[in-house]
Amino acid sequence: MYRLERAGLAPKIDSGAKAEDATLGGQPLVIKIGMNAVLEVHLYPDSAARVAATASLDRTQFVNGSQPQTIKRERTLIESANLVGFLTSINSHQRERVSDALTAGPPQAAGAAMPIPPSKSRGQ
Repeated sequence: MYRLERAGLAPKIDSGAKAEDATLGGQPLVIKIGMNAVLEVHLYPDSAARVAATASLDRTQFVNGSQPQTIKRERTLIESANLVGFLTSINSHQRERVSDALTAGPPQAAGAAMPIPPSKSRGQ
């Protein structure tokens, strides 16, 4: 939720909605993104559990965040570490933003940025 909020996507948990892919197990969570998009997220204890749970998915029924949808309007499959997300949205920019927010990697420790070396001035 934090990453989606930071990306400016206005996520809202839909507590009344049921997960479409309940057979995947994990902890399902349904999130509304903006006015028309729905993100179904499944969380697992680790990446091995996610891989095992998604092994039987028919991946031809989905596209990733950067692929264009076809006329079938496939859902967007988003996978990262211990998370699987299914985004229902026809907005390609929104699909890419949600995918980027969820696959950005773990948060970095404060102060972990590499220092920029000082540059030499032309006169020296």
